[in-house]
Amino acid sequence: MKKKILSVALAATFVGSACAFAACSASDGDEKNAYVSIDINPAIELVVDKNEKVISVRGENEDGLVLLYNETDIEGKKLDEAVEKICDLAVQYGYLDENNKVVDTLVTSANSEYAESLLQKVNTTVTATASGLGLSVTTDGEGAYSLLRKMEEVKKQFPNNAAIQNMGVSKFKLVLSVTETGEMSVEAAAELDDSQLIAELIKATETVEGYATEAYLKIKNEAYTQIEYLYDVAEAGVYAEYYIQNALLNPAKQYDGIMYSVYSTLSLGLNFACDMSALAQKVASCPLNEAQITAVANALGMQSVEELKDSNGNITVASIEAYADKLFKNSPASAELELKKQQLSEQLAAIEASLKAEINTITEEYKDELAIVMTGVNTAITQLDAVVNLLPEAIKTAYSTTMNELKGVVTIINGMIESESVDIDALRAKAEELEVKANDSLNRIKADLTEEQKVEIATKIEKVKAKLEEQINGLKALVTSAETEAKAQLAELKQQLIDKANG
Repeated sequence: MKKKILSVALAATFVGSACAFAACSASDGDEKNAYVSIDINPAIELVVDKNEKVISVRGENEDGLVLLYNETDIEGKKLDEAVEKICDLAVQYGYLDENNKVVDTLVTSANSEYAESLLQKVNTTVTATASGLGLSVTTDGEGAYSLLRKMEEVKKQFPNNAAIQNMGVSKFKLVLSVTETGEMSVEAAAELDDSQLIAELIKATETVEGYATEAYLKIKNEAYTQIEYLYDVAEAGVYAEYYIQNALLNPAKQYDGIMYSVYSTLSLGLNFACDMSALAQKVASCPLNEAQITAVANALGMQSVEELKDSNGNITVASIEAYADKLFKNSPASAELELKKQQLSEQLAAIEASLKAEINTITEEYKDELAIVMTGVNTAITQLDAVVNLLPEAIKTAYSTTMNELKGVVTIINGMIESESVDIDALRAKAEELEVKANDSLNRIKADLTEEQKVEIATKIEKVKAKLEEQINGLKALVTSAETEAKAQLAELKQQLIDKANG
């Protein structure tokens, strides 16, 4: 179902709304919380409290989601009991077997002694549980191939960031989890201590469902991004309309109202297009082309690429890494193995660079929507020019300067949209500039309002939002449908593993 959200928003007027993802300081009791990563493939992460009780558990990849699906007796258990259950399930579903008997384990905590004691307990439990099930399993704390590759790439990306350069593999794994499930950048996360990172991870994973497949998350994030923008549109439209209509006897105030309308339309419109296009696909889950697949197969010395496919039959960076993690950790160390790792890393880096260039552009759907937004903006600028002519000469010059700056920005954005491809990062940078101006305008508007007028506006906003109910319910219905499909997919994959284990 295609939603012309930007078209609707233009009629109502946008307003910038920045979401701050503030890091909370950990309390004294939180310093003994710990982050535990168990990567068999499947990859599972847990957070335990100072009493070694599991307070959250999450599957980090599709296999992790499958293993944990409908398993309700891990959270709340003591760590050793939870690890034993995870290993038991991994053997039961054929993940942990004679061909895959090395388990990557990492533990992070602000209390290093606590982290070390937990790591020893995890490793002992893993090997003892596997032994009891007839497997000789070893543990490894160096980190999976894919994790080490990501850490190397991040350190290359930020050569002058001391916090990033000083990260070890355990902290990097925690940073990666926080940035993948929340709204925090790697740079910001690297500055936090372990307690703060664990607190952020707990907060972020509270909203991550146990059936949160890539397909489900894509639909959910797109739907709620649209809902958020619709609500912002409703609020902004009321403020702009009220201010303009009640300032007709004062051209300067009318000018401020229209300027707010333009700035908010542009800032939120550009951000919306960037957000939706970025959600459309991620580098790790983009299907590779034949040339890319061949290059990877050559690096790995593979004749057949069947083992590289994911559950949907696609070969992606993520599916290649899952295969490589299992292959490399179960292979004896050798110069040949290190060469194979290096060759694969070079190919994946080249593929990722190519994919990033392709997906860091506004999709055609939202490029069309942006054109609609710019048409409305150009109309508003014409109105602004007319209002400027009504201003007293003493202030006309100042407003004319502002108008010329705005027209310059609009010309740049028009040029970007008319180009063959629209770079998301460049467009978002312009959106951020305009967002500041939009918020400044909104603050000036609010400062002019009496308490009575604020109540009147709040009432109008609620009425406008109520009119959006049909659209909002439609978007929520998409999420509900995606939830049903995700649960069915995980149940089917789990049943396939059961059938395979039973012969």
